[in-house]
Amino acid sequence: MAFPLYTDAMPAIVKTFIESLEPLCGKEGNPDIGFIVQSGFPEAIHSRYVERYLEKLATRLRCRYKGTVIRGMGEIIRGEAIGAVPGWMNKKLYKSFYELGKSLGKTGEFNEQIVRKLAKPERLTKFNFWVFKLLYNITSIIYWNKMLKENNAFEKRFDKPYIR
Repeated sequence: MAFPLYTDAMPAIVKTFIESLEPLCGKEGNPDIGFIVQSGFPEAIHSRYVERYLEKLATRLRCRYKGTVIRGMGEIIRGEAIGAVPGWMNKKLYKSFYELGKSLGKTGEFNEQIVRKLAKPERLTKFNFWVFKLLYNITSIIYWNKMLKENNAFEKRFDKPYIR
């Protein structure tokens, strides 16, 4: 099961789906289960709490837990989709997910080496934090300006309608 993480929470539709699995609790013969969690945070550590939840979920469902793949920096993929980030920036990421799927298909397990690679960085160094912040701000400006233009609101971006 793969899903995004939004501001420290799984989407409601994912939570609803998980709750619908309640009848499986305690039954024998449930399928194995593994997860892929993607977030916009740059560091994997932000998603580790949901990893613990998912492991407990697998136990409650009596499913063999295959593990959780954590991938941050999901906004870069979105940036590519809207033209704010060049496609070559995601080639390694796509290749890693391809290799993960290929390995899962062959062995039935997540390849731990690829899982660790996808989770990097676990934490940003102070220098990398500032570099990330700078790049994020630049791509955010490009993204929001594009959205404003598409919605015919670019000229009004500095308006202050609530200030009298």
